[in-house]
Amino acid sequence: MENKYNEDGYLVVRENHCCEHWEPDDGALVPMRECWCCKWSKFNAEESRLISESIGICIYEGNRENIEVCR
Repeated sequence: MENKYNEDGYLVVRENHCCEHWEPDDGALVPMRECWCCKWSKFNAEESRLISESIGICIYEGNRENIEVCR
């Protein structure tokens, strides 16, 4: 499966996705090994550009797409 990125270069993930950078979120009751419970994931209603509540973004810089900005 090909990785997809949002316009800011962040990796788009589903809650059951998991990668080698996974770290449990401090607030997780049961630290299941999936993005939903990872400290790098952002699954929230404030992210209006996401099409589903089961899709989020990974904010880990190692997973970010290289975007070159022209100045």
